[in-house]
Amino acid sequence: MIVRRERGQAIVEFMLVIGIFLALVLWLVCIGQILLAGYTVNQAARAAAHQAALAGGASATAYDAAAAVLNAGVGTRADAAEVRIECLRTPCRRYDPITVNIAYQGAYWAPVAPFFNEFTLESEAVRAAERDQQ
Repeated sequence: MIVRRERGQAIVEFMLVIGIFLALVLWLVCIGQILLAGYTVNQAARAAAHQAALAGGASATAYDAAAAVLNAGVGTRADAAEVRIECLRTPCRRYDPITVNIAYQGAYWAPVAPFFNEFTLESEAVRAAERDQQ
C-alpha cells in the first residue's frame, strides 16, 4: 500500500485562520484604546471640575487642567476635545454645582476600514463650588 502525503494542507488551514486571528487582535487593540482614552477623559473631567470648584466657576486653570491631563494621556490630545464648564447660575455662588463636560473624538490606532475609523467619548464631572466666582 502506498501512503501519499497531502502537501499544502497546513498552509491552507493557516491562511483560513490567520484572517480571523488578525481581526481579533485588531479589535483587541481598538477596545484597549477606547478603555485607555475613556479613563483619561474621565480623569480630565474630574481634574477640571476640581479646579473650577476651587476657582468658583469656569476659569483658565480649569481648562488648563483638562488640557494637561488629556495631553499627558497615551494617544489623547487636548485639541481633539471639547471642554464645557457650566454653573447653575451666573455668577456662580458658593456651593452651586459646577458641571464639566468633555467630549473627545479620536481616531483608532488600528482602524478596521471602512466601518470604524473614529470613536467619540463623553465624560461629566460635577463638584460644588468652594467660593463665589470673582
